[in-house]
Amino acid sequence: MAIESKIDERDDGFYRVNKYYTNHTGIVSIKVTEDQSIEEGDLLYTITRLDLIKNRFCDINTGVVRKINKPIDNSFCGYYTHVMDLEHRLTQEEEQVLEEERHYKFVLSRQGAQYYISPNPGMPAFVNVGDTVEKGYVLAIAMVMKKRREIIYEGERGRVAKIYFLNGQQCREGAKLFGIVPRPFKK
Repeated sequence: MAIESKIDERDDGFYRVNKYYTNHTGIVSIKVTEDQSIEEGDLLYTITRLDLIKNRFCDINTGVVRKINKPIDNSFCGYYTHVMDLEHRLTQEEEQVLEEERHYKFVLSRQGAQYYISPNPGMPAFVNVGDTVEKGYVLAIAMVMKKRREIIYEGERGRVAKIYFLNGQQCREGAKLFGIVPRPFKK
């Protein structure tokens, strides 16, 4: 199922808002109401197509249903139709990660591919957390249809603060690959 999320900051803290979309066509039947508290495993909605019913369950620990696209309930919907928004408060650990990431410059995947941190199995990684990188450094390799494409760093000098993927992991377009903290040269 397709989900997009964003972080909202309010006076009482940070919240993640997850927007749920249909991942195929079918008749959508919504099983929750707005402002309803939900927990992981609760049934949110179903999509019925060709007598097959696909259930969409809540995948966050606890949250609240904030917005439902009511006109689509019990109607045939196309692919990637907005169904609802769920909201949950970030934990202290999630807030800490968010605060750390505010200083990062991200290297994002340009296309869906398998990403590798080393040129071949058993060889050392191109970069590790803590390494300093400069413009032109090779960070990783993307494999698409058996073609290798180097991921070259294009930003200013910095330190690799976080690597967001495992060696050989399939990443979608726009996914975070690296978090870099800029470190200009000292004068």
